[in-house]
Amino acid sequence: MTAEEEKAFKDEIEILSKLDHPNILKLYEIYTDEKRYYIVTELCKGGELFDEIIKKGIYSEKEAAKIIL
Repeated sequence: MTAEEEKAFKDEIEILSKLDHPNILKLYEIYTDEKRYYIVTELCKGGELFDEIIKKGIYSEKEAAKIIL
């Protein structure tokens, strides 16, 4: 990871840690060691959105809203 990528990553994590909204994944804790970042978030059930997009192919805005809500 370049210094620029690491800064962007840390900035995004800082922003995400300050957000509190029912439609945004809640970030609880971040741990690091010499090689890795460990991010603790709320549990989200229901599978991967990407998998659903691949299965169907094309979604209308209305259909997409039903999936993410």
